[in-house]
Amino acid sequence: MEQPNQNFDREQERQMLEEILEHTRKTKNYMKWQLIITVALVVIPLLAAMFIIPFAFKSLSQVYGTSGILMQ
Repeated sequence: MEQPNQNFDREQERQMLEEILEHTRKTKNYMKWQLIITVALVVIPLLAAMFIIPFAFKSLSQVYGTSGILMQ
């Protein structure tokens, strides 16, 4: 009498564990894409700005004929 009930419980547990595994994989994939998008939209533009801003200041100083834009 205990045996069928026990098998049913194990089948339910197995099914629940499969669902948990599926949700865990989906969450991991979501977090991976969130990291990729964050890097693409935040980190890369910041790194690009580190190279673009000095070049822009140099170009502007040549246009206005000063050694520094901020110093007037």
